[in-house]
Amino acid sequence: MKNNKVKLKTVDGFSISGIHSVSESTTVILWLHGITVNKNEYLNLFKDGAEFLGNYGVDSLRIDFRGHGESNGKSTDFTIIGQMIDIDSAILYLQDYYKSKKMNLHIVSCSFGAPPSIFTAFLHPEIVKSITMIAPVLSYQRTFIKPETEWATSIFNLKTISKLYKTGKLYINNKFPIGITLFKEMQLIQPELFIGQINHKVTIIHGDSDTMVPYNVSKDLSMKYNNINLITIKEMDHGFNDLNDEIGNSEASMNNKQYIYNIIKANVINEEV
Repeated sequence: MKNNKVKLKTVDGFSISGIHSVSESTTVILWLHGITVNKNEYLNLFKDGAEFLGNYGVDSLRIDFRGHGESNGKSTDFTIIGQMIDIDSAILYLQDYYKSKKMNLHIVSCSFGAPPSIFTAFLHPEIVKSITMIAPVLSYQRTFIKPETEWATSIFNLKTISKLYKTGKLYINNKFPIGITLFKEMQLIQPELFIGQINHKVTIIHGDSDTMVPYNVSKDLSMKYNNINLITIKEMDHGFNDLNDEIGNSEASMNNKQYIYNIIKANVINEEV
C-alpha cells in the first residue's frame, strides 16, 4: 500500500488536501471527517482505519474539508454545500485515477461528515455502493439548532447565536468559529429526509452514551426506515471512546475501534462481522 499526497482543486477555488492509499485494488473508501478535526479524524480513527483496510486490499482517500487540516480556507468558509463541492472534487479525482476500471466506491463518515455522505449516496446511487456512519449527525435541528445534549447546548444558545448575528462567528471550540452561512444551512437542511431514500446499504454505528451527538436520533431513524442497519455500542461516547476514557486508549475503547473497523471491512468486501 502506497500513500500519495494529493491536492484537489474545487470549482469554487479551494485547494483540498488528501492522502490516497493505493494498491492494485479498484475498491476504495472515501473517508469524511467531522467538524474541527482533519483527514485523520479524532485520535487517528481514519488514519488507522485506512491502514487496517489496506491490509485487505482496499484503497482509501482521506480528505481535509475546506477550512480544516492542510486544505486552504478559514473555518468560516466551511459550509454544508462546501462539503458537497469538496466531495465532488474527490469523486472526480477518483474516477480519473481509476479510469476505465470499474471503481467500487464506499463512504465512511464520522459525526459532521455524515450528512454529506447521505447526500452523496442519494445523488449518486450509481457510484456509491455503501455508506458507514460513525456517531453521525443525522439531524442538524436535534443536534445543534434545538440541541439535545449538554455539550451542544453550551455552544448553541441564545447568547452565542445573538453574538453570531453581530460578529458573524460562533465558536465550536476556542480555535474554530463557524460562520453565519453554515448556521443558516443547519436551520434549513434536513439529512433525515434523504437517508430513507438511499437504496444501498446504510450502516450507522453509534454509542448509546454519546455526549455530543444524540444517539436517539440514530435510534429513531433506524426504526423509521428499513434500509438502515443500526449497530449500537454500549457505553461508547462520541467517536470510538469508551464513556470513561477521554484519550481513547482503554481496553474498551480499543475494542470499540477494532469492532468499527471490522464492520467497515464487512460492508466493503461483503462478509459477515
